[in-house]
Amino acid sequence: MEEDLSNFIIVWSLILVSTCYCYGISKLAPKGTIRFFMFLPVICLFLLLPLNIKSINLVVPTAFFVTWLTTFKLLLLVFGTGPLSNPSLSLFHFVLISCLPIKLQQQPISPKKSSKKSRNKEDFNPTNNTCKIGLKPFLDLAEKGLILIFLMFLGFHKDKIPRDIVLFLICFYVYIAMELLLGVSAIIGQFLLKTKVDLPFNQPYFSTSLQDFWGYRWNRVSSNILRTVVFDPIKSQTSRVMDQKWAAALALLATFMVSDLMHEIIFYYIGRVRFGWGTTLFFLIQGLCVVIESTIKRKIDAKWQLPQVIMGPLVFGFVICMFMWIALPELLAHKVDDRALEEYVALGGFVRDLGVTWSEIGY
Repeated sequence: MEEDLSNFIIVWSLILVSTCYCYGISKLAPKGTIRFFMFLPVICLFLLLPLNIKSINLVVPTAFFVTWLTTFKLLLLVFGTGPLSNPSLSLFHFVLISCLPIKLQQQPISPKKSSKKSRNKEDFNPTNNTCKIGLKPFLDLAEKGLILIFLMFLGFHKDKIPRDIVLFLICFYVYIAMELLLGVSAIIGQFLLKTKVDLPFNQPYFSTSLQDFWGYRWNRVSSNILRTVVFDPIKSQTSRVMDQKWAAALALLATFMVSDLMHEIIFYYIGRVRFGWGTTLFFLIQGLCVVIESTIKRKIDAKWQLPQVIMGPLVFGFVICMFMWIALPELLAHKVDDRALEEYVALGGFVRDLGVTWSEIGY
C-alpha cells in the first residue's frame, strides 16, 4: 500500500508539472501543428504514467481523468477550442480544468435554438443540470458512500450469492462509485473555480431512449468530450460527401469505437493484459442500437413514445444486462473484483497501522 501511494503521488506530481508546461506552451505557441508537436511529449507521458500504478482503485481514476479527459482537452486546445482555450484562464484554473473530470456550464440556449437542437427541453435546462453546493448534495454523496460500503460488504460474501446477482451488484457498484467520484469532483471544481459546473450524471435510470442515456444522462463529462472531439468533426467532414443522416450514423459509430478504445486502454492498465473482444462488442452493439433507434424515430412520429416510467427501466436495464453478459465476465476472469477487495483490506490495515503510529507518537 505504501508503494502504491508513493507511486500515485509521484505520478500526479508529474501530471501537475506537465499541465503547467502545457499552459505555458499555449501562451507561446500558435494553435496548429507547432502546438501539437509541443504537446505530443505530454500526451505520450499521460499514456505511460498510469503503468506505474498497480492499485485498481488508484489507476482507474488516474487513467480516466488524465489519459482520457486531459488528453482530449489538450487535443482540443491544439486547435484553439475546448474548455482550456479561454485566454483569460489563470494557471490555477487551467490546471484544475485540465485534471478534474468536470464540464463548465455554458450559457443557456435561446428557446428558438434549443427547440431545434434538443429533443428534450429539460436536457438544456441549467437549473436541472447544475451541480449545487449545499447540504443536500453532501447528504446525497454520504448516502452513496454508505451504499458503496454496503456493496463492498456484500462483495466479501459473494460466494454465497448467485452469480447473476453478483454481476448486477458489481454493475451497480461501478455506477455508484462513478457517480460518487465525479460528484465529489464536480463540487470541488465548482467551489474552487467559482463557476457553475454541470452534473456528471443526470438520473440515467430515467432515460427516455438509448440516445438520451448515452448522450445526455450517463457520464456527461465523457459524452461531452467525445461529442466535441469525435462526433462533431467527423459529422462535419463526412456530411460534405454523403447525406446528413448517414454522416451522423457514421460519426455516432466512430464515437462509440473511440469510447471503446479508451475503455480498452483503462482495462489494460488494470490487468496489464489485452482483454478479449467483449468490450468492443458491447460498444458496437450500443452504437448500432442508437443508430437503429434514431432511424426508427425519423420514420415514425417522433412525439410518440412510451412513458418515462416504462422507458427508463427498460433502457437502463438493457445497458446493464448487455454489460453484465458481454463485457464484465472478461474483467472478472482476471480477478479484478478480488483485487479491488484486497486493496480495501490493505487500506484498512494501513489506516489502522497509521493510527497506532500516531497514538504512540502522541504518548
